[in-house]
This record gives sequence, structure tokens and C-alpha cells, in this order.
Amino acid sequence: MLSFYERIEDDEKVKIEVESDINRYIDNSWLLSVFLHLDSSDVSSKNYMEFLRLKGSLIISLEDEDRTGYVGSRAIGGWTEFYFYSKSSQDIKVRGGDILQHTQYDYESNVVKDENWSFYHRKLEPNEEEAKKIALIKQIAKENK
Repeated sequence: MLSFYERIEDDEKVKIEVESDINRYIDNSWLLSVFLHLDSSDVSSKNYMEFLRLKGSLIISLEDEDRTGYVGSRAIGGWTEFYFYSKSSQDIKVRGGDILQHTQYDYESNVVKDENWSFYHRKLEPNEEEAKKIALIKQIAKENK
């Protein structure tokens, strides 16, 4: 299940989307990072629909059953960062580039070994206070349905 929240890092607001249902990917040890120079933090932006299209295309092209899974994103400083964990480092960077090479936006990608999911736990996973806020927001939304 995807959750959304914000935090402050180095005096800058970071908007985070995190997938909490990660059990099927937990044995995947390769972290693919895709950085897209497109600010997704403002939903009223004229570029927001383009961002959603690119995000969807990127996730569809990279997710591969249990081999590669989307685990979250971060929007900070005019860039949006997407994160995937994969069983293999082969070709996942290429598949992401195939989608993004035809856009007008600058992008970068990187693949690193992250067996303990340290990046996910440090930069995506909500801390206890953030998790409580997420749960409260979800409860309020459920009650207002």
C-alpha cells in the first residue's frame, strides 16, 4: 500500500511516497535510483500530468513480478527520485533509460547493491511519528467516505 508524507531534511521539504507492502521484494538486493528533473511536489503545476504519465510508464517498464519492484519516490529541490529494488542489476537501468530518453527532462540513474535495504529504511520508510500521522490521515479519510 502506498503512503504519502512530508519531512524536513537539511532545511528542505521532501515529499515522500513509500510502498509499505514490500515483502515480495525483500530478497532483492539491487537498488535502482532514477532521478528526473521534474518537480512533482506541486499538483497544480502544468507539468504534473506529464509527471504522472512518466511515472506510470517508468513503473510499468521496470516492475517485473517479484524480480523488480517500485518501493517509493522523493520530490526535493525540483527533482523527483524514483526507487526500485531488483534481484539483478542487469538491464534494469537500460529499461528505465528507454522510457526517459524520449522526454524533454534531464534524468540520471544509478544501480547499487543494498542488501540490507538501508536506503529504504533511512530515506523512504516513515519513522514512528510519521507513521502515526499517516495512520491518522488514513483513518480520517476512511471516516469521511
